[in-house]
Amino acid sequence: MKRFFLTVILAIAALSAVNAQTGRITNEREIVDSLTTIDPEIIKYFPRWKVCEPDLQIQIYQTFLFMGFSKNDLNEQNIEILAAPREDERDPYELLMINCGKASMNAVQIEYYMGDKLVRFLTGEYVYQGKDRGFPAEVARRDYCYTEVPIEYPLQASQAEVILDYIKQPTNVKQAFTVSLFEQSLKVGATGFWLRSIVGSDHVGYPFWSAGESKIILQRPLYVNSDYSTRQGIPYLINAYLGGGYRMTSGLGDNDLFSWVSNRVLNAAPGGKLIAGFDFHMPFHPALGFAFTAEIPLEKLSTYGIDRTTYGSYVPAHFDQIQFKEGDVRADISTIAAVAPVIRSTGYATIFYNWWIDKSNPENYFRFDLGLNYSEVRETALYYYPNTTNGYNYEITVDNILGLKTYKPKEFADWMFAKVEYRNQAIFPFGASVQFSNQIMLGRIWLPLFSNWFYIEAKYSTPLRTERPYEIKNFFMISPLLRITI
Repeated sequence: MKRFFLTVILAIAALSAVNAQTGRITNEREIVDSLTTIDPEIIKYFPRWKVCEPDLQIQIYQTFLFMGFSKNDLNEQNIEILAAPREDERDPYELLMINCGKASMNAVQIEYYMGDKLVRFLTGEYVYQGKDRGFPAEVARRDYCYTEVPIEYPLQASQAEVILDYIKQPTNVKQAFTVSLFEQSLKVGATGFWLRSIVGSDHVGYPFWSAGESKIILQRPLYVNSDYSTRQGIPYLINAYLGGGYRMTSGLGDNDLFSWVSNRVLNAAPGGKLIAGFDFHMPFHPALGFAFTAEIPLEKLSTYGIDRTTYGSYVPAHFDQIQFKEGDVRADISTIAAVAPVIRSTGYATIFYNWWIDKSNPENYFRFDLGLNYSEVRETALYYYPNTTNGYNYEITVDNILGLKTYKPKEFADWMFAKVEYRNQAIFPFGASVQFSNQIMLGRIWLPLFSNWFYIEAKYSTPLRTERPYEIKNFFMISPLLRITI
């Protein structure tokens, strides 16, 4: 009978790989790795048994206490183990979940918190009774007191779990790697560190290359969440961000593959940026918190020699007012050709709230942000002068130039930052968000194409006021997104 159920499970898994749109499970491990509490409608066709061996009950109970679970939620006499089906009955089981009363321990936690010898006893790999206790069994067998829970039938899988960022920063796995044109992120093992490479400045409404800058950020956890009821989805109460920004050279019509994407006008200046920030979750209610990020240029704007083909520029309505100050020697040999806008300091400070409509089945998730943002863009004069090789040298400058403008917040709407994000994490995960910042609306959506590893992501931005000379009225970009987790 067990072979029959295993055959059924594997057959369903094979069908799901062929037709991902049905939302059926891809393998038995995928169903349970994301679970935090037992859902009989999903896992009742997996091998399960209750432990009635007193010594093992005590050891398992003590492990849950060590993890920080409340004694009120534990029941030493009600310990149930969930395992993956075996290909050969002589093999030891692979543990996927252990329940002790109301508390649950998933596969990652079992490996991290539970002693190796205890795990091998429970799986049947080591002999538990007799003179060979603690030694590998010739044929895997559970020789301690246990009671089988009957296997029933398989159902579709839900990937719902309490996670803040399912698509790009899943916290329920050991390793995670996501790649898209917008962002690449890597989880650094079990350290809680994340390394992120981001294209654009979404927080002020300039996605992808429309911002003219990219950044690399290291996310470091600073304070562990000790509240067992919330730490699965919010493992750390404080996360710090530190990194740097640098200038992009693409996006000016020299990208044949993305010729349908609007060309950028905005630039980042030479010299780069320092990026720092943090997220702080309230200890008394971790779903609530505040976030702060600042991006500060490392150099003051001055005069720079440039490659003209890598800088966006425009001729503004006030171009006739832009000129060298009287007495500047460059006026005699140089010609101001255009204005090159340069993005300078940006940042935001917001209060946020994470809301799972039903935490026992967290398929529907919302996040709300409300606060302030700041962005500054300065015009620089782009001029040229002849060189000794019958060509021209190009430079940008703010030194001794009249008529240049600086764009930064002036009215309340310029300061306002608001964002709403929704995610459905059921069999067919998808997500969407809409943001108002810098008086620019930025929308984002992501959808699965193949199973839970290949998605498509799209972003659209448009100013809700009269666009500034360096802004793009309708900027749209779509990208594949590869998500790999272990």
